[in-house]
Amino acid sequence: MHISRMLLITLIICAAIFSAGCTQNSSSQVPVTLVTTSAPVANPAQLALTQSDVPQGFTLVESKAKTYADVSKLALDIGWQDGYMVRFINPVQDARGANEIVQSIAIYPERTIKDVIAMAEQQGRSDIDLTYTDIPVQGLGNNARAFYGKANAQILLKPTPANQLIPGMDKNAVPAIFKNDVAEIIFSKGNTVEVLIMTGPSPDTALLIELAKKAYAKIP
Repeated sequence: MHISRMLLITLIICAAIFSAGCTQNSSSQVPVTLVTTSAPVANPAQLALTQSDVPQGFTLVESKAKTYADVSKLALDIGWQDGYMVRFINPVQDARGANEIVQSIAIYPERTIKDVIAMAEQQGRSDIDLTYTDIPVQGLGNNARAFYGKANAQILLKPTPANQLIPGMDKNAVPAIFKNDVAEIIFSKGNTVEVLIMTGPSPDTALLIELAKKAYAKIP
């Protein structure tokens, strides 16, 4: 059979167009692999409250990074990664001492955050010489816990064993210990857990909540 030259050219062009169409459709069906990145880990030192964050009268007296040697085995077992703490003091004319604010910051894997919060609350409520009541807080995430520990007595008498290294120490001596109230707030965002504690003759819960909100806003 004789095929005209024009017909042959037409068939070749059609075949080329069909082949190009198949190649394009095939490449468009290749699955796209999404690249995901983990959330950045915050630098605890950059999240700490500063002198400008606290009211007049409070002074920053301590700030330091925490190392693995500073934390318990339990904290390490549930994934502690990094930490930082700051301490402020406001001297007052009271025999029970000064009002003190301590902020502790820790980085954990997000999967363990709820366990960390629960253990921090259990530890914070463990003083048998205090009676605890909840403090309502908002704007600190879903895991926030806050409570106030009221001293059952301002002066506690604690018997101590005789000290053979101190001549004249009466083995029946009973020293007086001034007991302060405690206010505590625990919260988290992402992989960051923070605990703010205020102790002293008159812990100010409103102030502690205000400071907690400032601290929460610093977390990315």
